Amino acid sequence: MRICSWNINGLRSLRQPLQAVLEQLNCDIICFQETKVTRQALAEAYARIDGYHTFYSWSRLRSGYSGVAIFCKTSLTPIHAEEGLAGKLHTNLEDGLGGEYSTMDENDLLAIDREGRAIMTEHELEDGTSLVIINVYCPRVDPDKPERLTYKLNFYAALEQRARYFLERGCRVIIVGDFNVSHKPIDTCDPGEDLDYFNSSPSRLWFSKLISDNIFIDTFRYLHPDQREAYTCWETLSSARVNNYGVRIDYIICDGMVSKSHLVDCQHRIEVESSDHCPIVAEFNFVLKDRTLSKPPSICTKFWSEFKGTQMKLSQFMMKTKRTREDEIETDTEKKEQIEEIIMITNEKVIQNGKSNEKTSITQSKTLVKPALKKIKSGQSSLFQHFIRSSQTSPSSTAESKPKEPEVVDITPSSVVDEKPKKTTTWNHIFRPPTPPPLCNGHKEHCVIRQVKDTSSVNWGRYFYVCSRANGASNNPQARCDHFQWKEIKKKGQSE
Repeated sequence: MRICSWNINGLRSLRQPLQAVLEQLNCDIICFQETKVTRQALAEAYARIDGYHTFYSWSRLRSGYSGVAIFCKTSLTPIHAEEGLAGKLHTNLEDGLGGEYSTMDENDLLAIDREGRAIMTEHELEDGTSLVIINVYCPRVDPDKPERLTYKLNFYAALEQRARYFLERGCRVIIVGDFNVSHKPIDTCDPGEDLDYFNSSPSRLWFSKLISDNIFIDTFRYLHPDQREAYTCWETLSSARVNNYGVRIDYIICDGMVSKSHLVDCQHRIEVESSDHCPIVAEFNFVLKDRTLSKPPSICTKFWSEFKGTQMKLSQFMMKTKRTREDEIETDTEKKEQIEEIIMITNEKVIQNGKSNEKTSITQSKTLVKPALKKIKSGQSSLFQHFIRSSQTSPSSTAESKPKEPEVVDITPSSVVDEKPKKTTTWNHIFRPPTPPPLCNGHKEHCVIRQVKDTSSVNWGRYFYVCSRANGASNNPQARCDHFQWKEIKKKGQSE
């Protein structure tokens, strides 16, 4: 069995159709984080995939934020599936995987699940035991929002409690996802000089505790304990992926029994792009029971009303349909009465004139029925009139009067000489070329301009220049140099 974990940074950021992406990953169970899609915005192309059962959890707070998904091949149809970690989102009790949180506050549990950061599936092994897959997108700590650290630690606590509950039940457990923490200094390009401070991070302390007693195993480090520069995430703005200057924050964690008996391999698929993260693929020698003909859990997207054909889709309202004559004539009641009166008068004339004029009268009545073009208000010119030469006149005006003689304006040579430099100066002022960026100190190449985005900074909104090369280690001569320069603010009327 092959399982994949990948923070895709938005479903719409994928460079290929979802079906093609799943086939390229070539795994039995594929877990996405940060899908950034809600149920209302989920298109059918992402919800019903041939050969897969699909399960989503999305943020209940805002759109374009968070979200996770699991795609299981139909042969591995789960016996249970559940949104969230705290058991506050599932409505069908038969789908729940069980577990209680007696040590956590009810409001904290509800907050954990409302952001759409976890989804779980339970699969049946050939020997009758269960395999539980937990897919998580752990919160990131915002330095400006200390309450987010509390939320993150609560999320970690709920994840650990739920995973240990499954072990007590006799299940095998695999936790995959973006944990938003680099565990050891070897897992980051820049751990800093103070390693004590680095290791004292609450998130790292929790992660170390999770895998300290070998009840749970970091699969990649279990197989590759000393591999350096094995990163899974890179900063996009500085193109840090070019120089492999990143962090390892994506993991596949499994329980100790699985690692000793069933773990075969774990690799980073760094060649797969379209996100600031790369996929992680782990292989296990599990023998799962074939459940191709089994019914998936009720939260599977194929059972959603919008994908069962029982609910009208927005596209159905956009379909072109045959309209009646009444629909084609969009007039108010007064105009409609006028049209009916014209038709009646025309029909009377047809009867009086006899059959010889019947065809002509009917044609006239049809012409009268057509809605008249909107007249231009007096004193208002149409857009088309601005493109007609002033010397052009209508045929009627030409027939009535002779064209006027062109007006001759006497311009002295001195006025021509004085006017030309003035016009040139004006146009040069409007279309003057921008000032080229400065050259960086390290490579003598043109810099790129950036802007301070931190709203709490006194320099918020200011522009500055930095080296245009990709970010990298300080000892890498091909990486970005340390050039920094504020962009000068020109005063009004000051020439550049």
